[in-house]
Amino acid sequence: MTRLARYLVPGLLAACAGDEAVVSNVTPDNRVTQVAIDPPSASITVGANLTLRATALNSLGREVVGQSFTWTSSPTSVVSVTAAGVATAISAGNATITATTAGVSGSSSITVTPAAQDTVVASVTITPTTASLPVGGTTTLGASALNAAGAVIGGKVFTWASSAASIATVSASGVVTGVGAGSATISASTAGKSASASVTVTAAGTDTVIANITLQPPSTTVVVGASATLGAVATNAAGQSLAGKTFTWSSSAPSVASVNATGVVTGVTVGGPVTITASAQGKSATSTVTVSATPTSSGSITVNGAQQFQRMTGWEALMEIGQAECDPRAYQAYRNEVLDRAANEVGINRIRVGLRAGIENPVDSWPLYRPLGQLTFNQWAATWFSVVNDNNDPSVMNPAGFIWGYLDYTIEQLIIPLKQRLQARGDDLWFNISYTGAASPTGVLHRDNPQEYAELVLAVFQHIQQKYGFYPNSFELVNEPNIGQWSPQKVANNMLAAAQRLNQAGFFPDFVGPTASGIVATTQYFDQMVLIPGVKQTLTEISWHRFGQVLPSDLTGIAQRASANGMRTAMLEHGGSGYQDLHEDLTLGNVSAWQQFGLAFCGTIDTGGMYFLVSGAKVGENNPVVNTGKMTKYLRQYFRYVALRAVRIGAASTDARFAPVAFRNANGKYVVVVKASAGGSFTVGGLPSGTYGIDYTTPADYMKPLADVTITSAQSITTAIPDSGVLTIYAR
Repeated sequence: MTRLARYLVPGLLAACAGDEAVVSNVTPDNRVTQVAIDPPSASITVGANLTLRATALNSLGREVVGQSFTWTSSPTSVVSVTAAGVATAISAGNATITATTAGVSGSSSITVTPAAQDTVVASVTITPTTASLPVGGTTTLGASALNAAGAVIGGKVFTWASSAASIATVSASGVVTGVGAGSATISASTAGKSASASVTVTAAGTDTVIANITLQPPSTTVVVGASATLGAVATNAAGQSLAGKTFTWSSSAPSVASVNATGVVTGVTVGGPVTITASAQGKSATSTVTVSATPTSSGSITVNGAQQFQRMTGWEALMEIGQAECDPRAYQAYRNEVLDRAANEVGINRIRVGLRAGIENPVDSWPLYRPLGQLTFNQWAATWFSVVNDNNDPSVMNPAGFIWGYLDYTIEQLIIPLKQRLQARGDDLWFNISYTGAASPTGVLHRDNPQEYAELVLAVFQHIQQKYGFYPNSFELVNEPNIGQWSPQKVANNMLAAAQRLNQAGFFPDFVGPTASGIVATTQYFDQMVLIPGVKQTLTEISWHRFGQVLPSDLTGIAQRASANGMRTAMLEHGGSGYQDLHEDLTLGNVSAWQQFGLAFCGTIDTGGMYFLVSGAKVGENNPVVNTGKMTKYLRQYFRYVALRAVRIGAASTDARFAPVAFRNANGKYVVVVKASAGGSFTVGGLPSGTYGIDYTTPADYMKPLADVTITSAQSITTAIPDSGVLTIYAR
């Protein structure tokens, strides 16, 4: 029976309950005879995701619990599927998704249609954006056309051009030939959009002259008696790496840190920082080395990949970077830096966007505030939760009764660019949209009428899908229902109505809730909600905000509720929570998603409510400087290397000072994060063979890199952290 059928036919459920009572003395049949996939068929657009759920059934049609499934797709060129059953539409066509357990399979038919804007070119990219070649040499540039969602559009023909044919020419297929020394800009154009690359052509005989030397890492820490290898790279004026160069190495304080002829630095005595210099052909570069004391004791951490816990759905932030409140000139200057650092420095890969109740309103006040300036911020904010019913029939939607200005602005300015940045480094973005306005007096239209609530939710999903070719991965039922007189029954009934309406329209998001303001209130809401037929089959993620006291028993209690009902858990707001709370929530609460609060905002007072603070960007200021939050620096050690859909695996320590949590990413690479209450050394065993990077954050250092370590499957990694903080070991 599908999730939809389970809550559409409560009478049938009651009949089944009666049947079970008659045969209660019969031994349950745990033999799998059938696999049902929900949904059994679906239609999605290119680039969209769809989470499928498989259920194993016995000969009586009852579920056989505890089964794991193998997922496959055919053809994978149309739809791909992960080990968790998440299908991604690759290209238009038809595909079959199959789930198998105990030798029995079930399938779902997926039709992939082109997104409405798939073939409209929004931008062009060139790869690489810079290139260097000698006179007479050639290099090939590649061009791609992208739609508004950032997806590549195939079959486009590009017009190539060179700004200086006397320096570099380019063929119709993007092959660049060096003609004379100098620089030229190569451009590719299609459908009125273009992009360019900078090409430097070097004269013959000059490409072996060193113009610059760089050292990696630029700084590091070693303990007394330990060694680290520094790497030196020489490049010519065109930025090309020069092989075979010999460097002269020196130390500013060899009695503290010595260096040999190959760049191996050894800690001699406690001290530093010491400057290590590599020189060649009159050029040089430096790296700083600090030597710490040899720890008096060490611990041992063992990773157990066979032990599996929760699957991650993201490190979340509220999609707030001051786009509406901070100085608009400063915002345009710092926006890209915040998005770059969110993706590449910290690793934020899940975003919460508030679905303000006032979206159901015929008057869009956003353009009156920005860019027209006809409203003040406070006047615009007063409209956020002002609900005006589109009509008196929730089954018939009036398109003119909904406004999209600010939502579209957020998706185009922030969501899509962040998603593109994450995908460029091999991760992805989880889009969570959350109903807000629980306490709004006019929000009772949605609170007290599940069909009106469902109509609003459907309108939002249809708008996003039709305009951008994707829809949210999850829908959060209501933000803090306990402050707005949303009873558990109202939250549950509204969720069921929204699920039915969305499913009928071909949308199958995860459902997240009840998201009360504290963990105790959340469990109270949840315990009442699951008494209503259909809730157990519909709710996907038990979510809470971490306000008020949180006991270890509260965390284990919510984790047990989730496990018993086949759900996940998520802590989705607490400005001021740091890595100690995160570690506890991961290991006791088994959270799959975690949020401190907003992504960024203008200001300098760091209370732990924003991952980034932007100074010089308040209204009237236009000198923005993006600063990483003090708590963010430690959270980053967890976020940065653990991608979407990673699985937490077993990790145990013999030393209470070093508390580990380990993950296996979807690509099979392991990550171990160690929360250290004091400085010291430890070993980590149980990791697969390979090369591992190591960095840490302490009160004195942020993202401090250590030398890479390469091990076989039988070897352990020995490392150290000089003070309390967080250290991360990650597979390269």
